[in-house]
Amino acid sequence: MYSPQEIRLKYALQTTPIFWVSKHGSQSINPIDLEVIADITTKFLKQSKNPVVLLDGIEHLIFENGPAPVLRLLRDIEEWVILQKAILILPVNPVAIEQKELALIERNMDELDTDII
Repeated sequence: MYSPQEIRLKYALQTTPIFWVSKHGSQSINPIDLEVIADITTKFLKQSKNPVVLLDGIEHLIFENGPAPVLRLLRDIEEWVILQKAILILPVNPVAIEQKELALIERNMDELDTDII
């Protein structure tokens, strides 16, 4: 796990907004603040050309909030991704969440072959 500052330096992301979903640290968003996560994400999607959003730690969001609010968040973000012709990268550990929630997440996503990444 890397802090937003370490990610910014490692990948030379000078203007890209990076937020840490955590209860601690600067540039962090509390995992229970799903509305803040949605707001920041949709603003970024609306204001960027060819936007790409990486939302890592979805399992943590489900743990903190329960599956229903997180699935609603994902649905809203997915709609904005479609409208803005953007890309959403959503790493998921299938062992860490219930099969039903995984199926709902995968329903509107294209799975990437991890062997080619």
